[in-house]
Amino acid sequence: MTSSPEENTPNLDDVQEPDNEFLPNRIYQGHAGEPERLDDDALAAATEQERVDAGLIDYAPDQVPDATDPLPEGSSEEADRAQRGLTEDQPGT
Repeated sequence: MTSSPEENTPNLDDVQEPDNEFLPNRIYQGHAGEPERLDDDALAAATEQERVDAGLIDYAPDQVPDATDPLPEGSSEEADRAQRGLTEDQPGT
């Protein structure tokens, strides 16, 4: 059985639209409408997000929240060190 030519034609419904929310906003000055100075941090974040979207990496490390909640105001330095696991184990305790 042969397939019809319609089955072999590319379907434009499968095309992914680019997500440009991380790219810098265009200004209409400079060469080709690009900003004169690009924000390297925004470009790095956009690249990282594209790698996540493409499945090359599992997550963007900058988007991972801290593992612990911050200590309340006025907490002692000893409590901060204990939360980070920097206390010395005392023998016999």
